[in-house]
Amino acid sequence: MEWKDLQTKFEEQANKSIKWINNEYSLINSGRISLSIFNNVKVAAYDSMMPLNQVSNIQIVNATQVVIKPYDMSLIQEIAKGIYQANLNVNPIVNADCIRINFAPQTEESRKLNVKKAKQILESAKIKIRDVRKNIQSLYKNNDEISEDLIHYFEDELNKITKKYNNDLENIFNKKEKELMSL
Repeated sequence: MEWKDLQTKFEEQANKSIKWINNEYSLINSGRISLSIFNNVKVAAYDSMMPLNQVSNIQIVNATQVVIKPYDMSLIQEIAKGIYQANLNVNPIVNADCIRINFAPQTEESRKLNVKKAKQILESAKIKIRDVRKNIQSLYKNNDEISEDLIHYFEDELNKITKKYNNDLENIFNKKEKELMSL
């Protein structure tokens, strides 16, 4: 068993946590509308659940409004229903040919709540990294063929890489916190 193999395994799993936290942070409203907020919206269309961006055109009109124009007008109610079900905390306004969504401007209180939510997501990501660390540790600690010196070496290397990934998570959080608190 070599460290490179363990490191590769750790990095593959840890990178999933980095990708997850970035995805979760993209769903937090920072006062600037991002179309990524609609990534998890699914619409019942053509006998399946389809992503919103495959059944409609989504446009940012201004700092607080988005317009969604269905490619097929018969899906307009299903799109509105999909937006409600996605729990985005928005109220879609259905017009004859489009759906308008108005986002309330961020208050100091809502910004602080969003930072709190971002901190919870950070803690969940750190737990995922700890779980990955435990899995890698179990691979070499439960192997009777590995010497005590090699176990200490693996421990040191694993601590270094775990610290690096936790620092990466902290940097991602700090960037998001700055974004959330800026006007």
